[in-house]
Amino acid sequence: MGIVSFIYAGKEIRLDLFLAAKFSDKTRSFIKKQILSGAVEINGVVVKKPAYPLKEGSLVAFKEPEIIKSGIQPFDVELEIIYEDDYFAAVNKPAGIPAHPGKGNYDNTLVNILIGKISNLSGIGGVERPGIVHRLDKDTSGIMLIAKNDFSHNALASSFKNREIKKTYFAVTYGIIPQKSGCIEGFIKRDIKSRIKMAIDKDKKEGGKHCITRFENVKSLRGAATLLKVMPETGRTHQIRVSLFESGYPVVGDKLYKRKDIENKYKSLNFVKRQMLHAYMLEFPHPETKEKMILKAKVPDDMLWAFDWADADDVL
Repeated sequence: MGIVSFIYAGKEIRLDLFLAAKFSDKTRSFIKKQILSGAVEINGVVVKKPAYPLKEGSLVAFKEPEIIKSGIQPFDVELEIIYEDDYFAAVNKPAGIPAHPGKGNYDNTLVNILIGKISNLSGIGGVERPGIVHRLDKDTSGIMLIAKNDFSHNALASSFKNREIKKTYFAVTYGIIPQKSGCIEGFIKRDIKSRIKMAIDKDKKEGGKHCITRFENVKSLRGAATLLKVMPETGRTHQIRVSLFESGYPVVGDKLYKRKDIENKYKSLNFVKRQMLHAYMLEFPHPETKEKMILKAKVPDDMLWAFDWADADDVL
C-alpha cells in the first residue's frame, strides 16, 4: 500500500473535490469510499468527512488501497491474450472458468489466472476483482477486456454504460429458427421462482430492466439446431441465454435455462457438454487514444462442430 502526499495551495475547497482533481483516473464514489474508510490524513490526523474544508498549507496524505488480496493465489493455466498495451488487455476466457472469485471458488477463476500473467491491474473492481471491467458467465467462452489502470477502467466502464461497445456473440440454439434476423426485446428481472435465474417481462408489468437482443440466422445445423450471430445492445445478467429461452429456442447445453421436452426432441445434440455461447468480437474506442478497436476471440474447439469452415470467411 503506497502513500501519496500533497501540500495544498489555494482557496478553501472540499476534500473530496481536491482529491478527485488530483486523481482524475478515479471516480468520485471511489474517492468518497476511501475518505470514509480512513485512508486520508490531514496534517497527520485521519479525516473521514468528504466535505471537510481543506485550507491552504494543509498536508494531505492519501493511502492507496492494495489491489490484490493476499488470499488470492495465481492459477497457472494457458490463457490466450488477444491484445495488450499499457492501458488494457483483451483475453479469450475459456469456458468453465468464473470471471472472479466468489462463494465456493477462490482459486480457479480468471482473476487468479490474470495475477500470474499481467503485471498491472486496475483496483476499482475491488481487491477480489482487479482489472475486471465486465464479466462473462462461467460456461460462456470468449473475449473480455481487462483494465491495467484505473483511468482505463473508468473509460471502458463508461463505454459499456453508454453503449459505445458493440458486442457480437455466436450461439447455438435448439430447434430451427425460421427468420433470417430478429430482435428480442423486453424487461429482464429476477425470476420469482429462482434466485439464480432471470426472466423476461415483455410488458414490464412487474418492473425489470430494458433489454434488447438482436440476432442474425447464420445457418441450420443437423436439422436440430441453429447457429446465430447475436448482438446484444444492452448488457443485462444472462441476457442472451434468457432471451433465447423465453423465445422457445434455448441455448444448446445450457444447464440453467433448459426444457426437458426440447432436449428429448433433439437427442442428437446430447454430446454437447456446456452452453454453446461464445463472445466473439468487441468493437470499441481505445480508452486513451479513442482509436476504433476491433478484437476477436477464436472460437473454441468444443464449438467448431457448428461451423462450416468451407465458407468460414462469410461467417467470421
